[in-house]
Amino acid sequence: MQPLDGADLRVVAALQVNGRATWDRIGRVLDESTRNVARRATRLMEAGILSIIGLVDDRRIGSAALRLRCRPGTVIDVGTALAELSQTRFLSLVSGSADCVAELSVADDALVELLFRGIPSIDGVVESTTYPVLRYFKTPQEWHVDVLTPQEVDGLREQWTPLPERFHRTSETPSPEDERIIASVATNGRATHAEIAAATGISESTARRRLDSLLRRGILRIRAEIEPAYLGLPVEAALWLRVAEREVESVGHALARLPRVRCVMAVAGDHQLVTQVAVPGRFELYEFLREIGGLPGMRAIETTVMLLPLKRGFMIKRDGLVDRWAGPTGQ
Repeated sequence: MQPLDGADLRVVAALQVNGRATWDRIGRVLDESTRNVARRATRLMEAGILSIIGLVDDRRIGSAALRLRCRPGTVIDVGTALAELSQTRFLSLVSGSADCVAELSVADDALVELLFRGIPSIDGVVESTTYPVLRYFKTPQEWHVDVLTPQEVDGLREQWTPLPERFHRTSETPSPEDERIIASVATNGRATHAEIAAATGISESTARRRLDSLLRRGILRIRAEIEPAYLGLPVEAALWLRVAEREVESVGHALARLPRVRCVMAVAGDHQLVTQVAVPGRFELYEFLREIGGLPGMRAIETTVMLLPLKRGFMIKRDGLVDRWAGPTGQ
């Protein structure tokens, strides 16, 4: 994948901060013309490089990190089958002690069926280990490539944007009307209020009010999805960390502050934290591991390098480009 140039990179970073910011607002913040901003973003979206999607977050839906070992010769087939599951939010083939890692988004009452019947029935699966997510310190939705100034980031954020240190699952659940609105922005997070109204059968003013409420309450989150390789960060890894229990909170926050870290989650199991990182090269990954290895309470780091991401944000990928949506309704 050819990394994006500086101007494209800044437009993508702006959309990562605020996926629904108007072209005019992005242009003013970045000191670019509205026309150029719209042209660059539209070209990337039409090419399948960039997607703006809507993700729902509520207490009915739990998350889990998954590791799979596969029978030799079946890894790609297993990964492809797992990517087709609507509960799979993220999936990559990896090197190391696992062959495939995934993040699942599934309610607890459906997790048993998925883990003990659905996934084992996929031909080629030899062993699976599941780590229920207890909390997030950082999500990919909060991460953006580090090319904007703090002033530019502040100029793009809404005043009510949840801060990373306050990120917890909301106790609220969407109403049926909310569900229809969420479904209408699932694959197009920049859908206009008129488009949402037409898709849901409500007035445009109601669509505007309800969408704004969903965003403010943190039930709906708009995310700019792009392969890190396009951002000059082609080496990704999932790190499985063993951390002293008394230090999990401080290590989680410390990792979340690092610009190379895309996601940090506290999990239940024989590891305490799972994190995803994106770096320019393998030497930078080595240096990163050295850096975090010195954090207080860090006991062990197991590294699985991502070789072939197949799904991100419920979007199935082909050669780094968006192929299609394969997620649950309204998510």
